[in-house]
Amino acid sequence: MPHWEPLYPIVVYPVIVVAIAALLWFARRIAVAPKTGNPLLLMLRAVVLLGLVSLLLNPIDRRETVLPPRPPAVALLVDCSQSMGLGQGESRIDQVKRTIGAVTQGIQKERDIRFPMFRFGARLAKVPGLSELSATDDTSLLSDALQKLPSRVADHQTQAVVLFSDGAVDKADQLVELATAYRELGIPVHAMLPPQQDLRGDIAITELSVPPRVAKGDQATIRAVIESRGYDNERAIVSIRPANRPRSKPLASLPITLTEGATSCELVVTADPALGELAIDVPVDAGEAVAKNNRVPFQLTEKDRTLNVLYMEGTSAQESRWLQNALHVDSDIKCVAMTVNNQYAQRPSLQRIDDPYRGFPTTRAELFQYDVVICSDISFQAFTPEQIDWTVELVDRRGGGFVMIGGYTSFGAGGWDRTPWEGLIPFDMTGRRDFLNQGFQVVVPEQAQSHPIWNLLDDPARNRAALAAMPPFGGTNLISRVKPAATMLGQTRTPLSRVGVMPVFACESFGRGRTFAMSTDTTYGWGSRFEREWGEGDNRYYQKFWRNVVRWLAENSQASQKRLTLRVDQVIYSPDESIQLVVEAFDKEFKPTTEYRVTAQLVASLGDDDSSPDGVNQSSGSDATVVALDAKPTAEHYTATIPAVLPGDSDDRSSPMQTAYLVVEAWSADQKVARGSQQIQLLHRSNEWLRPQAKPDRLQAVVEAGGGRMVSSKDDLDALLRSVEIAPGEVLIHQLPLWDHWMLWTLLLSLLAIDWILRRRGV
Repeated sequence: MPHWEPLYPIVVYPVIVVAIAALLWFARRIAVAPKTGNPLLLMLRAVVLLGLVSLLLNPIDRRETVLPPRPPAVALLVDCSQSMGLGQGESRIDQVKRTIGAVTQGIQKERDIRFPMFRFGARLAKVPGLSELSATDDTSLLSDALQKLPSRVADHQTQAVVLFSDGAVDKADQLVELATAYRELGIPVHAMLPPQQDLRGDIAITELSVPPRVAKGDQATIRAVIESRGYDNERAIVSIRPANRPRSKPLASLPITLTEGATSCELVVTADPALGELAIDVPVDAGEAVAKNNRVPFQLTEKDRTLNVLYMEGTSAQESRWLQNALHVDSDIKCVAMTVNNQYAQRPSLQRIDDPYRGFPTTRAELFQYDVVICSDISFQAFTPEQIDWTVELVDRRGGGFVMIGGYTSFGAGGWDRTPWEGLIPFDMTGRRDFLNQGFQVVVPEQAQSHPIWNLLDDPARNRAALAAMPPFGGTNLISRVKPAATMLGQTRTPLSRVGVMPVFACESFGRGRTFAMSTDTTYGWGSRFEREWGEGDNRYYQKFWRNVVRWLAENSQASQKRLTLRVDQVIYSPDESIQLVVEAFDKEFKPTTEYRVTAQLVASLGDDDSSPDGVNQSSGSDATVVALDAKPTAEHYTATIPAVLPGDSDDRSSPMQTAYLVVEAWSADQKVARGSQQIQLLHRSNEWLRPQAKPDRLQAVVEAGGGRMVSSKDDLDALLRSVEIAPGEVLIHQLPLWDHWMLWTLLLSLLAIDWILRRRGV
């Protein structure tokens, strides 16, 4: 529609018209020639001048276009701090996601409305969908999010902001001021609190220490630290169960009294490889904020580990069956028995009972396949010097076990005080090369009765009775005393001729391994009743005794391991801690070596790769940082300090406890020769988990200042979002100046041309 938009005040234009009329009148009055006063010419000039005046009135053609209504928008601001991950069954963040998804999908099916979604915690970020929302941030910076949000929604279509949070946010004093600014912008701030749960606090297993290697039947001590908040002076039961049977009867349990802080405890379990992975747990309380950190899996024994025992008996092949049968009761112990062709020959030779053509191992590698070596009544002349040295190395360097049993050719009587085995034997054989055929009984000192070797029965009273019922022996080698570092496990009840009261059983640690000795025999000569009658009408205590001996001796043995072993200092690590890693590598001859290049990496999971050496799975984390270990040639191992943090997206900060794997590889040039892994637990400590209670009062203050309201349910949220009105479409105004038109200028020029022609013709 045409209209005028004068460039000057309207009063100017009448003045101009009057001035033009006066000018034309004056021009006619002073005209000299008759043609200059011609009324036709004056009329043409008046029309031209009035046309120019009309241009000064600025004629405009104005047209309006009404656009379709644009869909309104409601910004959804979701708290993604770790406190939103709390809750039993369903976490707060999951409740929020479920509610948002159900409500927004239903509304968008019926009307055109947008719901831009933002997450906040440590920072504000726009997210494309609900799947991007996870409670991973260790802080909740709501004030920072409210400051930055307007720049993200500055499209004039955002009509409201809905905040989803538990109220555990920072800088509560600034929130009211920020919410007030939103109200002044015409954008009300609403809030929805996740469905309330009566969360009291948290109970968590924060430290766990387990023996590095145990064998079946060993009594393993598990040490743990339990931290709690909100449960001061309350009782809880710490239990250990098979990891895949969380409801089974506990293998061990211990009641403790919780404090506002850390409580230490110890549990003892009997190792059994058949149980597989174990888990220590504390029951989840109905008001507990986090359930995931109440249970920690750990590996106590290696599956399918068989202990290999080399048993050499000098009495007779027939007598070896008693000890051999005792060990074979345990399916995880394999015993190879040997005897000598002539016990008292100058150079007796050993031969396997099941294969007479094979004797004592002739190579270091063959001997190192055994965990324990038992020598019963055999002269040192049956061995080469190399075989004796290898046995010492088996115990000293590879953590194996060694047993010497008494007899006419044992200890000093067999010349062992003149060999390197003298260092292995826990008895002091100085000046003693004799023996005594005299009956006696053994008494186990009270302080030694708790030793694992004497653990015959679970009931302490019955166990003491079994030890007291040990049958008498018929003779013994004479021993001066036990060595200073050794432990005496048994002695004669009464004095013997020539020596008085004498030690009979003893054990000690030697290098990485352990040794055991009994001065008497375990066969028909001196120990006939011991091997046949120690039991309950049978020899069950005798059999359990030898299984205990073997398993205690083999606790640190590396014979059943691969060419790579690794040890870490604990099971649970916090992100600010470092993993202290020690790795031992062995060459093809099972000698310790530091010639390999050894690397380690921490990954979130292990994948399946049958081609990996040693049958260890490959890691699935390709972005893990690979750490090169430092070789320590003097100590014959490698060490490294590795940060207890997973790389990138592998680090699941939404979980208070995360399983990780330390993967170690040994390389010779470019060839991988060995691989091993160790499972650990990463503990994500956060103040967000230490204050689980929601704070609705902070959200209420924000809502009141922001001109919004609290939303208490899914139906309330649905009603709120449906109440958002659709704003009318924008009106676009198009203005076109009419004076800028070719027809107008053609008319003016034509009038001027007519005026010029008429004057030239003398009109």
